[in-house]
Amino acid sequence: MKKKFFVFLIFIFSPILIFGQSIFQNSINGVNPDESNPYISGQIVDPNIAVSGIGRGTGIYGINSNNRYDARSWRSDALDPNAYFEFTIIPNTDKKIDFISFVYTGQISFNGPTLFAFRSSLDNFASDIGVVTATGSTVSLSDVNFQNVVSPITFRLYGWGAITGTGAFSINDFQFNGVISCADPQIPILPEISLSCSSTSFALNWSASLQASNYFIDVATDSGFMNCLAGYQNKDLGDALSESVHALAVGGIYYVRLRTANGCATSSYSNTIKVAPPETIYNGTWSNGIPDATKNVRFSSNFNVSTILEACSCQIDSGVAVNVDSGAVLKLENGLDVMGGGILTFENNSSLIQENDAAVNTGRIIYKRETTPMKNFDYTYWSSPVQDQVLNVLSPNTLSDKYMSYSMNKWVVEPATNTMNPSGKGFIIRVPKPQFWTNPINPTYIQPVQFEGVPNNGVYTLPIDPTGYSNLIGNPYPSAMSADAFLLENSINNPKLEGTIRFWTHSSAITNLKYSGTDYASYNYLGGVGTSGNFVDANGNGIMDSGEEQIVNKPLGYIAAGQSFFVKSAAGTGSVVFNNGMRVGIAGKNGQFFKGTKSKTIAIEKHRVWLNLTNTEGAFKQMLVGYATGATNGFDSVFDGKSQGSNKYIDFYSINENTNFVIQGRAVPFDKADEVPLGYRTTIEGTFAISIDEVDGVLATQPVFVEDKVTNVIHNLKDGPYSFSTGIGTFNDRFVLRYKDNTPVVTPPVVVEPPVVVDPPVVVVPPVVVTPPVVVEPPLVVDLPIIVTPPVVVGPRIVVMPPVNVDQTVVVTPPVSGLDPTLENPSFDKKDKSIIVSVNDHQIKFNSFNGIIDKVLVFDLRGRLLYEKDNIEKEQFVISDLTPKNQILIVKTVFGNKVSRTDKIIF
Repeated sequence: MKKKFFVFLIFIFSPILIFGQSIFQNSINGVNPDESNPYISGQIVDPNIAVSGIGRGTGIYGINSNNRYDARSWRSDALDPNAYFEFTIIPNTDKKIDFISFVYTGQISFNGPTLFAFRSSLDNFASDIGVVTATGSTVSLSDVNFQNVVSPITFRLYGWGAITGTGAFSINDFQFNGVISCADPQIPILPEISLSCSSTSFALNWSASLQASNYFIDVATDSGFMNCLAGYQNKDLGDALSESVHALAVGGIYYVRLRTANGCATSSYSNTIKVAPPETIYNGTWSNGIPDATKNVRFSSNFNVSTILEACSCQIDSGVAVNVDSGAVLKLENGLDVMGGGILTFENNSSLIQENDAAVNTGRIIYKRETTPMKNFDYTYWSSPVQDQVLNVLSPNTLSDKYMSYSMNKWVVEPATNTMNPSGKGFIIRVPKPQFWTNPINPTYIQPVQFEGVPNNGVYTLPIDPTGYSNLIGNPYPSAMSADAFLLENSINNPKLEGTIRFWTHSSAITNLKYSGTDYASYNYLGGVGTSGNFVDANGNGIMDSGEEQIVNKPLGYIAAGQSFFVKSAAGTGSVVFNNGMRVGIAGKNGQFFKGTKSKTIAIEKHRVWLNLTNTEGAFKQMLVGYATGATNGFDSVFDGKSQGSNKYIDFYSINENTNFVIQGRAVPFDKADEVPLGYRTTIEGTFAISIDEVDGVLATQPVFVEDKVTNVIHNLKDGPYSFSTGIGTFNDRFVLRYKDNTPVVTPPVVVEPPVVVDPPVVVVPPVVVTPPVVVEPPLVVDLPIIVTPPVVVGPRIVVMPPVNVDQTVVVTPPVSGLDPTLENPSFDKKDKSIIVSVNDHQIKFNSFNGIIDKVLVFDLRGRLLYEKDNIEKEQFVISDLTPKNQILIVKTVFGNKVSRTDKIIF
């Protein structure tokens, strides 16, 4: 019991009233407690809380008094917000306080404050709590605001209305009563975050939850958290307020939730957040703008892709049908998910491109392909773009023993129920018999097939046979694949394969159920060569008739989806590798399918010329010579492709180091002085033509000559084809490819002959660009399992044409000399010449040395008059309005003296 002073202080004593359990109290016994601010000596505190002690505000000053906490300078006119006694109580992390009351005793001097207020920090000390007096009070704290208190709370006791500034007011003792119990930790709140399409990690940060001592996190690939990431199922983070999650699949979708806990309880789960790139949903309209490479795409309604649609990833909802048109591209950075009941169909020549090798696909697609026209007994070379495709499901009407693969240079019959695994393995499948065709009496059949399964994506490896053996392998993706990128990985950087790959085109007819090696188009890092002219000769007449399809089967560097091909093993070891970097995501690059390509390639310098050897009966052979970065003038597997020499009728090649090449690469920089020997083999005698199919690089503007050492002719092929006559045999020393003419004597690029018996029309056409799926065969001539059918007797084809009327009087001129070495502007000695007819720059030029020209007539080989001009009355004349068609024409010139002359030219 405190001593009572009656002189300066009004003494009032009241016993401490205790309701409930004391959680914080102090009897304040000691000398001059005011000298501490706050004062904590002698206080009794529940171990489940922390307290500040009793302190005072800055508006009052302590007075030395024993056994009480005394202060002066209380204002007289109004409450001073800085004049108070203060108590702060802090519950432990996992505890809460249910307050009951605050009890204190006090005293004032005779001139001390007379007005008092008790307030809390819950409303920033704005409202009074109960009634307080100078001598003490019991203040109820049972209001709901003071229950379940889990954060620090401060109470203040204000005084004012003092008579003078020296008036004093003291707290003699105090006690806070309440109940302390376990506090449920606050449920955390996770902020929404998004990822970039290439992200492999993400970081989360969140605000602290009250009463939480630990945080637990779940990260899963599904919203039901059935598939949590390793180490991320209820992972204890301690008291950390952040977490970084690493080693994620690029562009994956993840779900995250959080819980808190303390020593008493565990909270409910936080909100679940979806961590993924932004999403746009199609349900008749796009929910978040049109798709682009930064957004995930989800189809909730049917949709048709007609051009190129890019997205980060794609989901097809159950019951929704999405169709990708022929030539269109669905390009994804990451995965494809076709939900159960969803349908995703790719039409013939469309593409599915995926950039990320690690992306995972789920659900089945339908991928359609169509072969080019096939005859009975034809085979198509296939490779599956989906997982677990069954052979006889792809082509159900093929005879059961006509599904084959290739191993150790031999054909292997595959059971019809086998799958087309592993990815990248090649197969051949025979066309169904004609009774299964749409029209059984047609000579050819375009077979539609469809692959069904989970689309292949990412890195695949395929074992290959020993060095020197041929391997039948294929494009494993539902998109075109860059042949250059494939060769860069497997032939240039890792020489496991020779540098030339061969595509079966089956341009020639089947003879005795055997296939000719001439039907392999070839491609290496220099370029490709084809196997036929520029149209499908459906009726076999050697002429491109109305309605016949114009094609180009020269490989352009893109391996179509579903296409397999032959390539030989080289000296390197290891399996062939396929990866997404080889896939081609450009519209229109998936259509060059031979019968039975953000491409990661090296940009190299190339200067190339393609030459064709042809005759009027349809014989055709193409070769390529080019100058390229990395090539040498010796043998390079990457740039040099040997001629197989399997064409029964002709072969045409360049020669280097006694080896015949269908493709030959040579060193850069290009040298105009370079000369390349050319050779040919023929079992047919007669007239052939050498012509340019295509040129690029510096050769596009550079003259390209062929030197004929037999006739001493150097002819600029830029002026037109060079025709020559030959017997049967092999001729490796007749022709030279060169780029300048430095010989003193040459012959003009004109065929001058006496009156001619007209041959059948000639088709001389450039090589061909490729078409959809084609029938294919091995690099060897191999008998295939067959169904024997009766032989067909075909009589010889007779072409009857009207004769060309040619005057019998012919002026025959001697050989020409004095041709300008450039061959670009011929200048001839006029001695003993009657007329020179030449073809240059798509014009027919006449130079008469036998007087004026009166009349000119031009006929085709069928005798049809194409051009007539009379009353010319000049010694020089030019025809410039005829359209060149690579055909032989008969030109009749009538002079002023009525003498005539007939010439045959190629125009």
